Amino acid sequence: MNRSLRYAVLVPLSVLAFYALFVLPDIDLGWPGGLAMLCAAWLVWYLLWATMRESAAAARADESVPSASPGEQQAWIGLVFTIAILVYYGLRGSLMVAADGTRAPEAAAIGRHIGFLVVVWLVVMQVLRKRWRDTVDQDERDRMIQARANAWARGGLSVFVIGIAVTFAFSPLDRLQWAQPMTISNLMMFGLIAASLLEYAVTALTYWRERH
Repeated sequence: MNRSLRYAVLVPLSVLAFYALFVLPDIDLGWPGGLAMLCAAWLVWYLLWATMRESAAAARADESVPSASPGEQQAWIGLVFTIAILVYYGLRGSLMVAADGTRAPEAAAIGRHIGFLVVVWLVVMQVLRKRWRDTVDQDERDRMIQARANAWARGGLSVFVIGIAVTFAFSPLDRLQWAQPMTISNLMMFGLIAASLLEYAVTALTYWRERH
C-alpha cells in the first residue's frame, strides 16, 4: 500500500480512535473490551507514526527537499498534541462543572485522560531526543523563531485575559451567574492551552515557510 493511501486510511482511523477513547461517554465494555479498544487505538497510532517516519526518511533521501530540523519536528508534534488536548478539553470541560458550580465527579476521569495525553507527548519527545543526540540542538535561527512564537503566544494570552477582565468589569451581575469558581478555572486552563497552541503553530509554520 503506497503512503498516500495509508495516510488516507490511517488519519481518519486515528481521529476515530481519539474520539472513541477520549470523547465518547464512558461505556463499560469490561476489561477485555477496554483492552481491545486501547490496543486497537495504539496500533493505528503506531502505524501512522511509522508511515510518518517513512515519509521523513524519504524526504531526507531526496537532496532537493530540505529536511525538517529537530526544532520544526518538535513544533509539529507539540501542535498535534496541543490540538488534541484543546479539542478534548473543549468538548468535555463543561462536564467538570456540577450544577451548583463545584467540581463534578467526572472531573477526575477527564483529568486522567488529559494527563494520559501529556504522558504520551513526553514519551514521544523523549524517544525523539535520543534520535537527535548527534544534531545541533538549537542555533541562532531557532532562537529567533522561538522568540517570535513566544511573542505571539504572550500577545494572544494577553488579549484573552484582557477580554475576560473587561467582561467581568462591565457585565451586570445577573449576567455573570455562569462565573462559578470551577468554570473560571476551566476558562483559564483553556486560555493557557490555546496560547500554547498558538506558540507551536507559529513555530511550525515559520519553519515550514522557510523550508519552502
